[in-house]
Amino acid sequence: MAGVRRVDHIAIAVKSIEAARPQFENLYGAKFLLAKENPASKYVVAYFLLGEDVITLLEGTEPDSFVTKHVEQRGEGIQHVGLDVDDLDQFLSDLESKGARVSNRLTMEGIRKEALISPRSAFGIILQPIEWLGELKDLPPVERIRKVGGG
Repeated sequence: MAGVRRVDHIAIAVKSIEAARPQFENLYGAKFLLAKENPASKYVVAYFLLGEDVITLLEGTEPDSFVTKHVEQRGEGIQHVGLDVDDLDQFLSDLESKGARVSNRLTMEGIRKEALISPRSAFGIILQPIEWLGELKDLPPVERIRKVGGG
């Protein structure tokens, strides 16, 4: 079975990144890296370094954004956990053979392949397995953000 190499990131859905950022930085010592808007999916993501780990804050920019809907239905909190995996195709094949629900397969050429595992198959949390490609595969998460996100 293809395995999980490490937790890639934890994504927290919030009503407002602007309101959450000071608390996140001052209370927890998170270091802001960069923010990036995804107009197609109607959200903004802010990347932070917390110790050696990447935590993102997600804010919906439109009422029909998946982030906005998540906050309305469940309140602020963990929206998904990204998992760095060795071989995405094999990892997903193994999970599906055991009954897991997988959706939203996507390849960003030269960057990564990813998918989503339903919260019904993952104890109520959306899991986002990611296979980083090329030179990004062995970089620490913060370096990937800098290369891919422009920070």
